[in-house]
Amino acid sequence: ELESRDVDDEWLCERVIVTYMGSDVIFPIYDWIENQAQFTTGEAMIPQNVKNHYVKSLRHKEIEQKRAMYAWTDRPTSSHIGWGLPRYMNANTYKELPSIFQRNEIRQKHLDNEDLKAHINTTLKVLSVDSFHRFYEREKLDVKLNDFLSDWDTDEGMGRQCLTGVSPLAIQRCTTIPSNCDVTGDDVIPFLEGKSLEEAIKIGKIYLSDYSEILKDVKRNKNTFKKQLHCPKAIGLFYVSNSGTFLPIAIQLVPGDRDYLFTPSSGDEDWMLAKMYFRCAQANVHEWGYHFLYTHNVIEPFGVALFRCLPSAHPIYKLLRPHLRTLSAINTDARNDLIPETSKANQSLSISGSDLCRKMFKTFRFDDIIIPKVLKKLGTDDRTLLPNFHYRDDAMALWKIMEDYVIDVLTHHYSSDEEVEGDYELQGWARDVAREGLGWQDGDSRGFPETITTIPQLMEICVTLMFTSSAQHAAVNFGQFETYKFMPNAPVGLRLPPHKNGEGSKQRILDSLPDALMTNFIIAIAYALSKFAPNEVFLADFSRKYFTEDVVIGFQDKYVGKLKELESKILSRNQRLEHEYKYLLPSRIPKSIAV
Repeated sequence: ELESRDVDDEWLCERVIVTYMGSDVIFPIYDWIENQAQFTTGEAMIPQNVKNHYVKSLRHKEIEQKRAMYAWTDRPTSSHIGWGLPRYMNANTYKELPSIFQRNEIRQKHLDNEDLKAHINTTLKVLSVDSFHRFYEREKLDVKLNDFLSDWDTDEGMGRQCLTGVSPLAIQRCTTIPSNCDVTGDDVIPFLEGKSLEEAIKIGKIYLSDYSEILKDVKRNKNTFKKQLHCPKAIGLFYVSNSGTFLPIAIQLVPGDRDYLFTPSSGDEDWMLAKMYFRCAQANVHEWGYHFLYTHNVIEPFGVALFRCLPSAHPIYKLLRPHLRTLSAINTDARNDLIPETSKANQSLSISGSDLCRKMFKTFRFDDIIIPKVLKKLGTDDRTLLPNFHYRDDAMALWKIMEDYVIDVLTHHYSSDEEVEGDYELQGWARDVAREGLGWQDGDSRGFPETITTIPQLMEICVTLMFTSSAQHAAVNFGQFETYKFMPNAPVGLRLPPHKNGEGSKQRILDSLPDALMTNFIIAIAYALSKFAPNEVFLADFSRKYFTEDVVIGFQDKYVGKLKELESKILSRNQRLEHEYKYLLPSRIPKSIAV
């Protein structure tokens, strides 16, 4: 099958089938071909098992050609957008990317169209909370306030969004109150259903979102009018009620200063504005940290190295390519249009995207995206202590399904740990990721091994990359429009510094919220990023057959069956929920990061 592009003498070939002596021999291509190219048959094989000297030579030549074609970007200076971040392709613009990394025309036209549809040309002279509705109601952008945002202004609504919204890894079980948080038992006793704060902590009823360290000394932006924006180093304390409701019980906007400590007993405007400031901190760390850095940014080196180091007949290439191919295109766009200090997107959020990402990448470890380990470390893995955490339940179920599929594929191709360690093509990929992709500036490989030694270790790496590129990105990306379309719900940029107790008022709220231009641009971005492309490839889609062996196709069929079973379970659960959690429905999870 061919796909047209406006380039002479270049065509995309999916596969070639040669009938020889009554049998079909399949050559999976899935690449743009210019002039001529050589390919091996579709059977996946590790290099030690290749006996044919010509095929060995062909694999070696393919890797040499790929290393030249998929070159790493040059080492940057401190003023360069790549400074202090994971490494990427040597392409400054989208058009400079190799053909296979570029989007097909259907997806490109869709993105261009969504940008146009989302660009709302409205300027409001006078803002009120009601006027924020007009930004999207006027454009009829398929928005209903009676679903996701029906209870946005209640404590129950805020708690629900903090627990099951777009930033599910931002909460942790509280075992001790942080030293810079001034909350006391007397402050929160009315909200603990007869328990003391110490008792509630001991039995696992108290949870924490602490942005005081992560946002410390990170640059705050100025908007397009050169006005300073604000985002507090907020700390939020939450309580799991006896009925399972997740509720905010204390918010401190300036660590170490009780004048900036708020509870539901504070005045209505004080508490409402404190929740908005907390949500601003949460939104900025979500957007730049948990979304861009922890899915888009840290995964890109794995994709670049995959195309540089593994031949197309390698089983790990076939396994991971569908999840990693599309990432460089959207990340190149982001480096040009979203992350720079002067971009409208960056200037619409309070926090400098590049500054926060660089700070978080300094301490990033590969374990930070291995979700079962992350949930255990955060103390949010216990379903009895923390009910209604639907992200955890769906993510762990998906992780196990992926794990089963990957172990099937790996044990089919590797008979022992020794074969993994002896796979010199695989080790070349691991080395390239560790040294050139992650540790390229400071020598710190962020906990990713230069040598992969066992099947379980390889399995964990593959599942982590597959999950992050599909399910995790879906969890933190496709709810953005729901979350940010109504700016009072989760303002991403605030125009006044945090208020003290007693300073909250309706006017202070309106003066603090984003202006019309900021609101306009954030809605546009959130809308564009939350839409699926018309030709989206979802998790259970194996129409592109990189593997040709019947046994592996059988593994894929089993994998798809388990995904369908999980889909049914999630749909059944959602019918019982007032606010359904749908971000990890397998049918809504794209296979890769493409937006």
